[in-house]
Amino acid sequence: MKLTQGEYVPKRCWVGETHKICYDTREEAEVAARVAEHDHGAPHLSVYKCEFGDHFHLSST
Repeated sequence: MKLTQGEYVPKRCWVGETHKICYDTREEAEVAARVAEHDHGAPHLSVYKCEFGDHFHLSST
């Protein structure tokens, strides 16, 4: 996690052509998915382990 001028800037990595947010644990990613679905009306999001690092990402497919 990084703070820039009082704003949260999440860690990210490239997955294909998409710059995705990284979550340190599966549990953290699952909570973020439920919050996005509830607070922002996002479609059902699944969690998967990144093949390029020791972290997790969200996917809508």
